[in-house]
Amino acid sequence: MSTKNSRVLFIKYHEAADQQPLSKKAAEKLGIFPSLALGGMAAWVRQNGYPVQFIDLHVENLYPQDVTRRVADYDPAIVALTSKTLGWPAVIEIAQMVRETCPNALIVVGGPHMTIYAEESLTWDCFDLAVVGDGEDTFLEICDHVEQGGGGWDEIQGIVYRDDSGEIKKTEGRALTKDIDKYPMTAWDLMPVKDYHCLTLLKPFATMVTTRGCPWHCGYCSQVYSEKLRFRGIEHVVDEMEFLERTYGVREIVFFDETFTIGRRRMRKFAEEVQRRGLTVKFNIRARVDTIDREVVRALKKAGLRSIHMGVEAGTDRVLKIMNKQISREQTERAFRICREEGVDTRGYFMIGYYDATHQDVEDTIKFAAGLGLDWASFSVATALPATDLYRIANERGYVNGDFWRQYTIDGGGDIPQLETETFTAEQLRAYRTKAYMKFYLRPDLIRRKLSKAEGRAELMEMAGGATVLSEIVKSTVLKRIPSVGIGKWATV
Repeated sequence: MSTKNSRVLFIKYHEAADQQPLSKKAAEKLGIFPSLALGGMAAWVRQNGYPVQFIDLHVENLYPQDVTRRVADYDPAIVALTSKTLGWPAVIEIAQMVRETCPNALIVVGGPHMTIYAEESLTWDCFDLAVVGDGEDTFLEICDHVEQGGGGWDEIQGIVYRDDSGEIKKTEGRALTKDIDKYPMTAWDLMPVKDYHCLTLLKPFATMVTTRGCPWHCGYCSQVYSEKLRFRGIEHVVDEMEFLERTYGVREIVFFDETFTIGRRRMRKFAEEVQRRGLTVKFNIRARVDTIDREVVRALKKAGLRSIHMGVEAGTDRVLKIMNKQISREQTERAFRICREEGVDTRGYFMIGYYDATHQDVEDTIKFAAGLGLDWASFSVATALPATDLYRIANERGYVNGDFWRQYTIDGGGDIPQLETETFTAEQLRAYRTKAYMKFYLRPDLIRRKLSKAEGRAELMEMAGGATVLSEIVKSTVLKRIPSVGIGKWATV
């Protein structure tokens, strides 16, 4: 029950912006997922007495101009947004709409992009504050300041703000919260669970995380929040699973941990607790190939594990070393063999066009993917994301023009550069990506294997649905963003 006066509104941007180079139609075939960041924050401030509302523009298929009346009617004191880098222009549009609709609202933005370019983001005067790093405690302090009359931002750790003179200032960083179990589960009652969907998931589904942080340093990954791993308690995790199954009839849960399978003892405890409670909900996880163990996979399968997603990235040990992936082809083959033998579906992720890779490396990666016995595979062209070793090297070698992502933040958009090296043109990389998809999904042995499974017909239907995505990958050209922020449109040219 609300005990405070400051109304808080959470708005999730339309993520069609993130799904380059796909059209909105193809992107939605891939899936629309709930925002755990905003849903968790909403639950936290509500638990502390604040009235909250949540608008998910993506699942409602709306753009900022479509919800001005709803925002005005709610008249929030605080509006909270989150941004990934590719979605930054769309987040700006929401902030501009809110500024025009509710000029006195405090507009706060957080998310991964703020951890890298918070000060540059605040050059847009439609934002008042940026939250850097973990957001719950910082955002609650912001809400408390507003409730008490506002101001005094310099007292809050972990923010960037604009002072009364217009100067952008950054406060001292906030220490990581060790006890993440103190935060409540996602505010699922604010989210239209039945409307989220994904091509290969059972409906209705939900998403969860059980850990924060990642101790590995893959060269292409921009997960910059924390090297220190923090774990939710197993009982806390299974409480949420049980709630989702019993309350919303959720049939599958996607665990978005960077690596779910950390700690044999923890995995056994998790599997035992799920079974003890008699849960029937299925789940799928993300893992590293070097954390796959037969005993663990077998225990998780008994508890409801449906599929494991693992980043393979390259089919040669040489390129894996360049990526600092810290795995080998042998470990990869072993991990997928164990999953196949234990009857768990697998999806592998592969990257084409990393720096210093050769044409033979790419051919070997495509061949390796087709020979691993995977059920599903995803192929991407290497993208130099901010705050990654790949981006640093791309800058040093002139593959990108200066600090592109910083300028992208300040400009509010721009053309996303295709990473071209001395070895590959953009056209060659897209052609390789097309070849990889065609060689993987048009294999007779894959189709036979799917038909041999009990749910084979359903999986072939999923593959047929995915044809929309595949056809666009085949014909796609470079996605370009309209430079001026305004209407919220994304065009393929």
